[in-house]
Amino acid sequence: MSATNHEIEKWDNPIAVQSNALIHARYEMTALQKKMLLMLISKIHRDDDDFKAYRIRARDFLETAELKSTQIYSKLRKATEGLLSRVFHIKKETGVLQITILSSAEYFEGRGIMELCFDPKLKPYLLQLQQQFTKIPLKQVMGLRSVYSIRIYEMLQQYKSTAFFISKVDDLKYKLGLENKYKSYNLFKKNVILQAQKELASTDMAFTFEEIKKGRKIDRIKFRLIPLNELVLTDDQEQMHTKLVNDFALTPRQAKKIVVKLPASEINKTIFEVKAAERENRIKTNVSAYAVGVFSAKYNV
Repeated sequence: MSATNHEIEKWDNPIAVQSNALIHARYEMTALQKKMLLMLISKIHRDDDDFKAYRIRARDFLETAELKSTQIYSKLRKATEGLLSRVFHIKKETGVLQITILSSAEYFEGRGIMELCFDPKLKPYLLQLQQQFTKIPLKQVMGLRSVYSIRIYEMLQQYKSTAFFISKVDDLKYKLGLENKYKSYNLFKKNVILQAQKELASTDMAFTFEEIKKGRKIDRIKFRLIPLNELVLTDDQEQMHTKLVNDFALTPRQAKKIVVKLPASEINKTIFEVKAAERENRIKTNVSAYAVGVFSAKYNV
């Protein structure tokens, strides 16, 4: 199917799958560019053996990234123009590989559609990945304001099986493109680490961190995921949690897992679907099992 006439697929629960090498690559970009890149990566099919010209609707991006419509089209065009000049610096055993991210970007006037193409040399890092890769659920990160918060989320997601990872401060600054910006550790901590901790508190990658010294200097940071049973819900999450427990007889743990992982809009939409199924007598099991099954099928909760 040609790039000029293919349909844009429905985009309900996108997952961006990328090599761990990209998660730890050095690059600089804005939060808007990073979100656009993740949305583009989520368009790649698991069985794709070559890159295609992937299309994104501006309105889909607008809704998913929770952005205001003010001058969004001009902002997206500037963002794609910026992505064309961005470079991944990927550490390899033989040295450092530098790869441009996009080879082209085309914007269709009057249709609100962007058509973007990856640089072919990114194939080993995005296509048919069998090992050393991480899945990023876009619904968790598209509402984050800081690009550094998104990147720390990706690193935490990679290590969620161990629930912690340790990074040298200088290495983390390098990966984030900040080695020359924050000479003071305290400024780096305030503007990057603490900001990420604040933003990620409302996602499934909430974390604490420990500073490890070498002499008198902070040398490393140990990031630790907060277990589900230790997470403190916000007032809005607590209300949604109560609703799920009372309306569908979910266990407190099941309900907490849902409210931590999903935005309120998605939970409300699913609640409406389950109640509609109940009214129409389409539920063959009990409503609790049915609700859990719907949330699991749609969002892998």
